Amino acid sequence: MTKQIKRARPQPQWKRWVEPALVIVVVCLLSVATSLGTTRLQREGELRIWFFDIGQGDAALVLLPTGEQLLIDAGRDNRVLSKLGAVLPPWDRSLDTIILTHPDADHITGFVDVLERYEVAEIITTGASAYTPVMQTLEDQFVREQGYIRHVSQGERLTYGDVVIDVLWPEETLTGEVPEDRNNSSLVLRLVYKETSILFTGDAEQEAEEGFGSLVGDIDVLTVGHHGSLTSSTVDFLDQVDPEKATISVGIDNGYGHPHPVILKRLEDAGVQVFRTDHDGDLLLTSDGGEPELTPHPLPF
Repeated sequence: MTKQIKRARPQPQWKRWVEPALVIVVVCLLSVATSLGTTRLQREGELRIWFFDIGQGDAALVLLPTGEQLLIDAGRDNRVLSKLGAVLPPWDRSLDTIILTHPDADHITGFVDVLERYEVAEIITTGASAYTPVMQTLEDQFVREQGYIRHVSQGERLTYGDVVIDVLWPEETLTGEVPEDRNNSSLVLRLVYKETSILFTGDAEQEAEEGFGSLVGDIDVLTVGHHGSLTSSTVDFLDQVDPEKATISVGIDNGYGHPHPVILKRLEDAGVQVFRTDHDGDLLLTSDGGEPELTPHPLPF
Protein backbone atom coordinates (compact mmCIF):
# COMPACT_ATOMS: atom_id res chain seq x y z
CA MET A 1 0.00 0.00 0.00
CA THR A 2 1.35 3.39 -0.96
CA LYS A 3 1.41 5.86 1.91
CA GLN A 4 0.03 9.26 0.98
CA ILE A 5 1.94 12.24 2.20
CA LYS A 6 -0.19 15.24 3.06
CA ARG A 7 1.39 18.47 2.01
CA ALA A 8 0.93 21.49 4.18
CA ARG A 9 -1.55 23.87 2.75
CA PRO A 10 0.19 27.07 1.72
CA GLN A 11 -0.49 29.96 4.09
CA PRO A 12 -2.74 32.63 2.60
CA GLN A 13 -0.91 35.84 1.72
CA TRP A 14 -2.92 37.93 4.17
CA LYS A 15 -1.85 35.79 7.13
CA ARG A 16 1.81 36.51 6.42
CA TRP A 17 1.46 40.15 7.36
CA VAL A 18 -1.24 39.88 10.03
CA GLU A 19 1.18 38.82 12.79
CA PRO A 20 3.74 41.61 12.15
CA ALA A 21 0.90 44.11 11.91
CA LEU A 22 -0.53 42.94 15.23
CA VAL A 23 2.89 43.31 16.85
CA ILE A 24 3.12 46.89 15.60
CA VAL A 25 -0.38 47.68 16.89
CA VAL A 26 0.41 46.21 20.32
CA VAL A 27 3.66 48.19 20.56
CA CYS A 28 1.82 51.40 19.65
CA LEU A 29 -0.91 50.73 22.21
CA LEU A 30 1.65 50.02 24.91
CA SER A 31 3.45 53.23 24.00
CA VAL A 32 0.24 55.22 24.29
CA ALA A 33 -0.69 53.47 27.54
CA THR A 34 2.73 54.21 29.00
CA SER A 35 2.48 57.85 27.97
CA LEU A 36 -1.02 58.28 29.38
CA GLY A 37 -0.16 56.34 32.52
CA THR A 38 2.87 58.51 33.17
CA THR A 39 1.29 61.83 32.28
CA ARG A 40 -2.45 62.12 32.66
CA LEU A 41 -4.26 64.08 30.01
CA GLN A 42 -4.00 67.85 30.30
CA ARG A 43 -7.26 69.29 31.59
CA GLU A 44 -9.07 72.09 29.80
CA GLY A 45 -7.73 75.43 30.98
CA GLU A 46 -4.65 73.86 32.58
CA LEU A 47 -1.10 75.14 32.23
CA ARG A 48 1.59 72.47 32.49
CA ILE A 49 5.34 72.95 32.61
CA TRP A 50 7.80 70.07 32.66
CA PHE A 51 11.28 70.74 34.01
CA PHE A 52 13.19 67.81 32.56
CA ASP A 53 15.93 65.92 34.35
CA ILE A 54 18.49 65.90 31.54
CA GLY A 55 21.71 66.03 33.56
CA GLN A 56 23.82 69.17 33.75
CA GLY A 57 21.76 71.45 31.56
CA ASP A 58 18.36 73.02 31.09
CA ALA A 59 15.18 71.99 29.29
CA ALA A 60 11.57 72.90 30.06
CA LEU A 61 8.45 72.04 28.06
CA VAL A 62 5.55 74.48 28.39
CA LEU A 63 2.12 73.08 27.49
CA LEU A 64 -0.26 76.01 27.25
CA PRO A 65 -4.03 75.91 27.89
CA THR A 66 -4.51 77.01 24.28
CA GLY A 67 -2.75 73.88 23.01
CA GLU A 68 0.56 75.44 21.95
CA GLN A 69 3.77 73.66 22.94
CA LEU A 70 6.93 75.62 23.76
CA LEU A 71 10.34 74.11 24.50
CA ILE A 72 12.69 76.38 26.45
CA ASP A 73 16.26 75.09 26.00
CA ALA A 74 17.08 71.44 25.29
CA GLY A 75 20.14 70.37 27.26
CA ARG A 76 23.56 69.21 26.08
CA ASP A 77 22.60 65.98 24.25
CA ASN A 78 19.67 64.01 22.85
CA ARG A 79 18.20 62.98 26.22
CA VAL A 80 15.49 65.58 25.70
CA LEU A 81 14.01 63.40 22.94
CA SER A 82 13.22 60.62 25.42
CA LYS A 83 11.59 63.14 27.74
CA LEU A 84 9.47 64.61 24.96
CA GLY A 85 8.52 61.12 23.86
CA ALA A 86 7.37 60.26 27.38
CA VAL A 87 5.20 63.37 27.69
CA LEU A 88 3.79 63.91 24.20
CA PRO A 89 1.60 61.41 22.32
CA PRO A 90 3.56 59.10 19.98
CA TRP A 91 1.92 60.65 16.93
CA ASP A 92 2.80 64.23 17.92
CA ARG A 93 5.83 65.39 15.96
CA SER A 94 5.44 69.16 16.14
CA LEU A 95 6.40 72.00 18.46
CA ASP A 96 5.04 75.50 18.04
CA THR A 97 8.06 77.34 19.39
CA ILE A 98 11.54 76.57 20.66
CA ILE A 99 13.24 79.20 22.79
CA LEU A 100 17.02 79.43 23.13
CA THR A 101 17.97 81.42 26.22
CA HIS A 102 21.63 81.66 25.20
CA PRO A 103 24.12 79.66 23.11
CA ASP A 104 25.82 77.57 25.81
CA ALA A 105 26.13 73.90 24.86
CA ASP A 106 24.28 72.64 27.95
CA HIS A 107 21.23 74.63 26.89
CA ILE A 108 21.06 74.25 23.11
CA THR A 109 22.87 71.16 21.80
CA GLY A 110 19.76 69.00 22.22
CA PHE A 111 17.92 71.22 19.73
CA VAL A 112 19.90 69.68 16.87
CA ASP A 113 18.12 66.36 17.46
CA VAL A 114 14.83 68.07 18.26
CA LEU A 115 14.81 69.76 14.85
CA GLU A 116 15.48 66.44 13.15
CA ARG A 117 12.52 64.72 14.83
CA TYR A 118 10.00 67.52 15.30
CA GLU A 119 8.50 70.08 12.96
CA VAL A 120 9.06 73.47 14.57
CA ALA A 121 7.20 76.61 13.50
CA GLU A 122 9.31 79.25 15.25
CA ILE A 123 12.64 79.81 16.99
CA ILE A 124 13.00 82.62 19.53
CA THR A 125 16.46 83.85 20.53
CA THR A 126 18.22 87.03 21.64
CA GLY A 127 19.96 87.15 18.25
CA ALA A 128 23.36 86.29 19.72
CA SER A 129 23.42 83.19 17.65
CA ALA A 130 26.21 82.38 15.25
CA TYR A 131 29.33 82.42 17.41
CA THR A 132 29.29 78.73 18.28
CA PRO A 133 29.33 75.80 15.84
CA VAL A 134 26.19 74.31 17.41
CA MET A 135 24.32 77.59 17.08
CA GLN A 136 25.38 77.93 13.46
CA THR A 137 24.20 74.38 12.77
CA LEU A 138 20.82 75.13 14.33
CA GLU A 139 20.30 78.29 12.33
CA ASP A 140 21.36 76.67 9.05
CA GLN A 141 19.14 73.68 9.75
CA PHE A 142 16.15 75.85 10.60
CA VAL A 143 16.57 78.18 7.63
CA ARG A 144 16.63 75.16 5.32
CA GLU A 145 13.28 74.11 6.75
CA GLN A 146 11.96 77.63 6.15
CA GLY A 147 11.15 78.20 9.80
CA TYR A 148 10.75 81.62 11.38
CA ILE A 149 13.57 82.96 13.58
CA ARG A 150 12.55 85.79 15.90
CA HIS A 151 15.01 87.89 17.87
CA VAL A 152 13.52 89.45 21.01
CA SER A 153 14.53 91.80 23.81
CA GLN A 154 13.20 93.63 26.85
CA GLY A 155 9.69 95.01 26.47
CA GLU A 156 8.38 92.46 23.97
CA ARG A 157 5.42 90.27 24.82
CA LEU A 158 4.21 86.88 23.63
CA THR A 159 0.49 86.25 24.13
CA TYR A 160 -1.28 82.89 24.06
CA GLY A 161 -4.87 83.39 25.20
CA ASP A 162 -4.73 84.10 28.94
CA VAL A 163 -1.01 83.32 29.09
CA VAL A 164 1.39 86.24 28.73
CA ILE A 165 5.16 85.85 28.42
CA ASP A 166 7.13 89.07 28.91
CA VAL A 167 10.73 89.40 27.78
CA LEU A 168 12.66 91.07 30.63
CA TRP A 169 16.24 90.65 29.39
CA PRO A 170 18.44 91.48 27.47
CA GLU A 171 17.77 95.19 27.08
CA GLU A 172 18.33 95.09 23.31
CA THR A 173 18.35 92.39 20.66
CA LEU A 174 21.83 91.04 20.01
CA THR A 175 21.43 90.26 16.33
CA GLY A 176 24.83 89.44 14.87
CA GLU A 177 26.65 90.36 18.08
CA VAL A 178 29.18 88.30 20.00
CA PRO A 179 28.48 89.11 23.68
CA GLU A 180 31.48 89.26 25.98
CA ASP A 181 29.37 87.71 28.73
CA ARG A 182 27.11 84.93 27.45
CA ASN A 183 25.43 84.23 30.78
CA ASN A 184 24.43 87.81 31.44
CA SER A 185 23.05 88.01 27.90
CA SER A 186 20.58 85.21 28.65
CA LEU A 187 16.97 85.54 27.63
CA VAL A 188 14.88 86.08 30.77
CA LEU A 189 11.13 85.44 30.56
CA ARG A 190 8.26 85.97 32.97
CA LEU A 191 5.25 83.75 32.26
CA VAL A 192 1.93 84.81 33.78
CA TYR A 193 -1.30 82.80 33.65
CA LYS A 194 -4.00 84.64 35.60
CA GLU A 195 -2.67 84.45 39.21
CA THR A 196 0.25 82.14 38.39
CA SER A 197 3.72 83.50 37.61
CA ILE A 198 6.98 81.76 36.70
CA LEU A 199 10.36 83.32 35.98
CA PHE A 200 12.78 81.63 33.55
CA THR A 201 16.30 83.02 33.99
CA GLY A 202 18.61 80.91 31.81
CA ASP A 203 22.14 81.45 33.10
CA ALA A 204 21.58 85.05 34.18
CA GLU A 205 23.95 86.17 36.92
CA GLN A 206 24.14 89.10 39.33
CA GLU A 207 24.82 91.73 36.65
CA ALA A 208 21.70 90.76 34.71
CA GLU A 209 19.61 90.34 37.88
CA GLU A 210 20.41 93.93 38.79
CA GLY A 211 19.15 94.98 35.37
CA PHE A 212 15.79 93.17 35.26
CA GLY A 213 15.05 92.46 38.92
CA SER A 214 12.89 95.54 39.43
CA LEU A 215 10.70 94.54 36.46
CA VAL A 216 9.66 91.15 37.79
CA GLY A 217 7.40 91.68 40.80
CA ASP A 218 6.50 88.82 43.13
CA ILE A 219 6.48 85.39 41.50
CA ASP A 220 5.32 81.92 42.43
CA VAL A 221 8.15 79.90 40.91
CA LEU A 222 11.75 80.85 40.13
CA THR A 223 13.98 78.80 37.87
CA VAL A 224 17.24 79.44 39.68
CA GLY A 225 19.83 81.12 37.47
CA HIS A 226 22.92 79.30 36.20
CA HIS A 227 22.03 75.98 37.87
CA GLY A 228 22.46 77.43 41.36
CA SER A 229 25.86 78.97 40.76
CA LEU A 230 27.27 81.33 43.39
CA THR A 231 27.22 84.06 40.71
CA SER A 232 23.39 84.18 40.67
CA SER A 233 20.42 84.52 43.03
CA THR A 234 21.69 87.38 45.15
CA VAL A 235 19.94 88.31 48.39
CA ASP A 236 18.65 91.56 46.88
CA PHE A 237 17.27 89.74 43.84
CA LEU A 238 15.46 87.14 45.95
CA ASP A 239 13.97 89.96 48.04
CA GLN A 240 12.72 91.61 44.85
CA VAL A 241 11.03 88.59 43.28
CA ASP A 242 10.03 86.83 46.55
CA PRO A 243 9.43 83.34 45.09
CA GLU A 244 7.49 80.66 46.96
CA LYS A 245 9.11 77.78 45.09
CA ALA A 246 12.25 77.31 43.02
CA THR A 247 13.57 74.76 40.55
CA ILE A 248 17.23 73.97 40.01
CA SER A 249 18.17 72.05 36.87
CA VAL A 250 21.44 70.32 37.61
CA GLY A 251 23.32 67.08 37.00
CA ILE A 252 24.16 64.54 39.68
CA ASP A 253 27.71 64.98 41.06
CA ASN A 254 28.48 67.59 38.40
CA GLY A 255 31.97 69.00 38.29
CA TYR A 256 30.85 72.60 38.81
CA GLY A 257 29.69 72.31 42.40
CA HIS A 258 26.14 73.27 41.40
CA PRO A 259 24.04 74.16 43.24
CA HIS A 260 26.37 76.05 45.56
CA PRO A 261 25.71 75.50 49.31
CA VAL A 262 25.56 79.26 49.84
CA ILE A 263 22.73 79.56 47.31
CA LEU A 264 20.82 76.68 48.90
CA LYS A 265 21.15 78.32 52.32
CA ARG A 266 20.11 81.66 50.83
CA LEU A 267 16.96 80.12 49.37
CA GLU A 268 16.22 78.34 52.64
CA ASP A 269 16.59 81.59 54.60
CA ALA A 270 14.18 83.25 52.17
CA GLY A 271 11.59 80.55 52.87
CA VAL A 272 11.71 79.16 49.33
CA GLN A 273 10.76 75.52 48.74
CA VAL A 274 13.47 74.08 46.46
CA PHE A 275 13.12 71.30 43.90
CA ARG A 276 16.22 69.84 42.22
CA THR A 277 16.33 67.61 39.18
CA ASP A 278 19.39 65.76 40.52
CA HIS A 279 17.44 64.77 43.66
CA ASP A 280 13.81 64.83 42.55
CA GLY A 281 14.07 63.88 38.88
CA ASP A 282 11.66 65.47 36.42
CA LEU A 283 9.42 68.16 37.85
CA LEU A 284 5.85 68.97 36.83
CA LEU A 285 4.12 72.30 37.41
CA THR A 286 0.35 72.47 36.93
CA SER A 287 -1.97 75.44 37.29
CA ASP A 288 -5.55 76.36 36.50
CA GLY A 289 -4.63 80.01 36.94
CA GLY A 290 -4.57 80.02 40.72
CA GLU A 291 -1.79 78.80 42.99
CA PRO A 292 0.45 76.45 41.00
CA GLU A 293 1.33 72.96 42.12
CA LEU A 294 4.94 71.82 41.64
CA THR A 295 5.79 68.18 42.29
CA PRO A 296 8.50 65.63 41.46
CA HIS A 297 7.23 63.45 38.62
CA PRO A 298 10.04 61.20 37.37
CA LEU A 299 9.54 60.03 33.80
CA PRO A 300 10.40 56.45 32.74
CA PHE A 301 13.24 57.49 30.42
